[in-house]
Amino acid sequence: MQARIRIIKRGAQNRSDIAANPVAKSDGERERETVDTVKAWIADWHERKRSSQNAANSIIRSIGARREGSAKAVPVLN
Repeated sequence: MQARIRIIKRGAQNRSDIAANPVAKSDGERERETVDTVKAWIADWHERKRSSQNAANSIIRSIGARREGSAKAVPVLN
């Protein structure tokens, strides 16, 4: 429900033009914006997940290198 004031002049025809409200967006435009927003959220989530996994792998490697020396490699988890 949109809350707005509509002014109708006397003697003017009662028309409901989309041009009267230039800010109004079509359903398709709103849907595209929503899809783009959700895709951006998902991409950010994947990037944070990759970053966290890389940081965890680095920590595991550094702990293993301190305990056993650099001769034994720690497998990288994906």
